[in-house]
Amino acid sequence: MITVIGNLKGGTGKSTVTFNLAVWLRSAQIETTVIDLDPQRTLADVAALRLEEGIEPPIHVHTGPLPDVSQLRFTDETLIDVGTADLESFRQALTIADRVLIPVTPSQADIWSTQRFVRFLFSTTHGRPPESLTILNRADTSRTIPNSDEAAAALTSLPGVRLIPQRLSDRTTFRDSFSEGLAVFELEPRSKAASELKALAAILFSQKRRPVQDRPASRSVPDASSSLSRHEKEALPTAQTFSTTTEPGETKAEAIGGEPQLAERNLEESSKKHATTEPKKAGKAKKHKGHKKGKKDKQGKKDKKSGKSKKAKKGKKGKKGS
Repeated sequence: MITVIGNLKGGTGKSTVTFNLAVWLRSAQIETTVIDLDPQRTLADVAALRLEEGIEPPIHVHTGPLPDVSQLRFTDETLIDVGTADLESFRQALTIADRVLIPVTPSQADIWSTQRFVRFLFSTTHGRPPESLTILNRADTSRTIPNSDEAAAALTSLPGVRLIPQRLSDRTTFRDSFSEGLAVFELEPRSKAASELKALAAILFSQKRRPVQDRPASRSVPDASSSLSRHEKEALPTAQTFSTTTEPGETKAEAIGGEPQLAERNLEESSKKHATTEPKKAGKAKKHKGHKKGKKDKQGKKDKKSGKSKKAKKGKKGKKGS
């Protein structure tokens, strides 16, 4: 399985994600080929540091020209880190990939860049792209900050890609471990960062994908040579905020990578609660109103009786006086 980790925009954490996945695979004793096609060679540098420190298992990174695809098929998994500085190698990697993983940070610039990358991907593969997955990287750790949820909703609406619900949060463990040549689960095995990375790896490598030669024929896709298509314009967030629209029949919880069953259950329970409490309130109100009316009637009768008593007393007094 050949997985390309790439994006047209720099600074999305491609090398960090690739390195951690490579260590996870090697730790699971899965034969893995790791290739660094980014001229910055960040992935190769951290792998070299790991070798110098004698950390097991070692990660060997190839930095030469892209090997022939037939050679890569001899290993169980192949991870390729690509960058736009070498656009020709970038294109070659996309043509042999079984799938593409696109790390996206929760920013407006990344959403726009991902849209362009999708068009670039379809153009490079002549309308027969590999499975294309997006993942939120460096997501906000606080749920009170809406940026990550809004970015997830915008990515969900993009045509041609599928958002992985698992996120990698913006945690210092990712930076600290990378600078020491370690994966996050090696530096802090019980950390939240380790749990997030392991969950992502389980999603990516739990099932086999179709190899590149088994891809379907050319599909209807956004035109890479034209401006934004109608669907892309609809998916394009505004300059002020991300788009949070959902697909037909889709809940907002699904659009932002939440739990649709939980959302639907909460909504159903809320509706039931509302339906059962409203009539009771109305009944109480009527009863209360009736109670007031009863009081009023009783008071009227009392006053009437009192009036009769006074009249009778007055009459008795008159007779006595005569």
